[in-house]
Formats: sequence, structure tokens, C-alpha cells
Amino acid sequence: MSSNKFKVTLKGDEANDSLRLSDLIDQLNAVKQALNQVDVTVSGRKTPGLYYRITKITMNSPATIEVEAMSKPNVANYGGKVVSKLKRDLQFVIAGKRPKEADLDLLESYKGLVQPLRKHVSEVLFEFEKGSVDIPRNLDMKIDEILGPDQVEMGSIIGSLDVIDIHNQKNQFKVFPTVGPTSIKCQFTKEMLTTAVAGINHFVRISGLLHYKKAEKFPHFMKVTSIEVLPEKSDAPTMSSLRGIAKDAYGGLSSTEYVEKVRNGDW
Repeated sequence: MSSNKFKVTLKGDEANDSLRLSDLIDQLNAVKQALNQVDVTVSGRKTPGLYYRITKITMNSPATIEVEAMSKPNVANYGGKVVSKLKRDLQFVIAGKRPKEADLDLLESYKGLVQPLRKHVSEVLFEFEKGSVDIPRNLDMKIDEILGPDQVEMGSIIGSLDVIDIHNQKNQFKVFPTVGPTSIKCQFTKEMLTTAVAGINHFVRISGLLHYKKAEKFPHFMKVTSIEVLPEKSDAPTMSSLRGIAKDAYGGLSSTEYVEKVRNGDW
């Protein structure tokens, strides 16, 4: 059985390999996001079934943090599988190959591991039961090469709108389609903000430029040109409410007379 523990060693560019607090937080958050994506891939769950606890921390230049994957209540512990896949996937990506069972969300989470390396973190090393993986600074570029360029086409999608982010004028939200991918990241203009906010937790029809990766069946991104908030099911007319709305539809005949006339072919 594979170990459900691993270590993350971090070096900062300050004196004695010291780390800035913000960089430490960013790096650990990136590790957590990657682990959560591996979790749902391995388990097939919609949400992660594991959590991660720190079992040991040392600050003897550099800092080393030991992490253990633990199962949530009433969930079997598959932490060893998650840790093993994390190691295997990183090795594949570094070698320029796409890992097995690695969708776009998972690969995007791996790209996040190098963001602190753009700041004041000089080294990120994962140590596993057997072997270690040194995260290269160009890991995100390797993933982009594996995925290839976007293919773009016009289209529309119906789904539930959620997770609006307007921080630093990002102007993005996520749509969870009724069919196809789990979610699609969408970028909208500031003029659409009112409509986007009105669509939160509602079904919407969004149209615009859909971005696909060459190896993906579904789009991962849309540059939105229009948003239509769809009526709720409770707002739709009932069958009983339609009664009597077209009084002259039968040409003065009763419904019984009209049906008999149609049945006899006399129409």
C-alpha cells in the first residue's frame, strides 16, 4: 500500500533560505488545490473526500513540512492513491507527457504550483516515500505545451451561473452546464455586470467565443458576448392556465365537434 504521507521542502530567497509569510501561504494553498483536484479525479466524487494535516514542521534552512492525507467521516481513506498520482503526474508533466486521467482542471492546478516561484520562493521540492520531485520554474509552460493552443469558435451554453470574481477587474464567473464539462470559466465586459449578478444561482444562456484545447471534447473558457437569464420553472405557465386562451381556434365548433371532424378526415 502506498504511503499517504509526503514532504514539501521550500526555500526562500531571503537570508538563510527564509520564506516570506505570504509566499508560504500561497505555496501551501497551491499544494492544497492540486491535492483536491487529484482527490476528485481518483475518487470520482464531486467534492474532495480527504483533508490534509501537518504532522511535522522543521525550519532548519530550508523549511520542510510533512503532510498526511486523512479521510473525512464516513469516507474510505484513499490518501495513498492521491499521493501516488500526484507524484506520478508531476513526473509525467516534467517529462513533457500528459498524465493518464488528467483533465484540464487538474493540469491547471499543477500550473499553480509554480506561481510562488515567480516571487520569492527559490525552490519547491516534493519528497515521497520513494523518490522526490523538484518543481521546475517552467512547469506551467510545459503544461501549456502539452495542452497546445486554443481552438476558438462561436457558440452558446445553458447552465447555472455561480462564482463571480470582479477583483482587479477580472470580470469572470463560472457556468455549470446542464451537459458536457463540469464548469466553464467565462469572461464578461463591465457592461454585463448587472445581468451577470442577476443570473447568480439561476440558469442562463450565454453566447460568445468558446475556447477548446485540441485534446478536449468540451470548451474550458468563453469570452462572453451576451447573457440571458432564463425564467425559473415556477414562472412557466401551467397546462391549466392555457385553457381558453384561443377561443376561436376551432372555427366556432366545440372541441368535441372539432375532434370528430378531424377524425373523419373532414378538414
